[in-house]
Amino acid sequence: MKINKYIISISLIFSFTVNANNVKPGEETGEFHYFNVTNPAGFIEAIDEHYESDCAKKWQSESGAEVVVMGVLGSVHTHFIYVGYKNNDMLEKGRSIVSACPETAKLIKKLSKHSEPTDYVSRLGEQSLEVGDWTNDKHFMKFDFNVALGKAPMYAEEWTKMMNSLEQTNSAGLITHRAGSGWMSHFVYVGGDSIDDLYSTFDANSQTEAFQTFVKNVASIRELRNVSLITPVKGYPAKR
Repeated sequence: MKINKYIISISLIFSFTVNANNVKPGEETGEFHYFNVTNPAGFIEAIDEHYESDCAKKWQSESGAEVVVMGVLGSVHTHFIYVGYKNNDMLEKGRSIVSACPETAKLIKKLSKHSEPTDYVSRLGEQSLEVGDWTNDKHFMKFDFNVALGKAPMYAEEWTKMMNSLEQTNSAGLITHRAGSGWMSHFVYVGGDSIDDLYSTFDANSQTEAFQTFVKNVASIRELRNVSLITPVKGYPAKR
């Protein structure tokens, strides 16, 4: 998800018109670590300290790992940490490096101290489809759902048809979970310049024929689990 671009361009917000070429295959894979944080300041401080360590610098420089902390409203989890990689080879390389860091063991203990340990959940996901650049948006609606086994290609096709028919949106993407998918197999995110813009655009799009057709066509294969509001809190880019 190009976290370094997020750091540089968070203020360069824009909208665009969707056409048939805007839905494209995603370009990354990553880890999603969900926490119910009890001490936000201590939580961020622990990540800051890890980021400054020599081992973390080696990890990110050699694997290209991009890290961002997201705030969550509308879920048992208050935050999640996204660790993004260019591909699965880099993910594998990155995990082998960071897992061996003594500082990582210390980080895990500190994150547990500043959150409810029993609420922690981790998932591994890949960005299957994307529209635009999520790093240009300030807020996101996140739709967690489960797709019937073997029906993911059908869902992706219907989602693509809908997104190519909408007149206006910001970023959007379809994430497919490869691990930790028991409760939800996928999530979709939709970005916006502000919370008002995000809501108004979604409300307008939900009234379109394309959206109604999409809902009808996936009703038998998709079970919506939760809808939450996501806001970037802090990024830790690989390039320092």
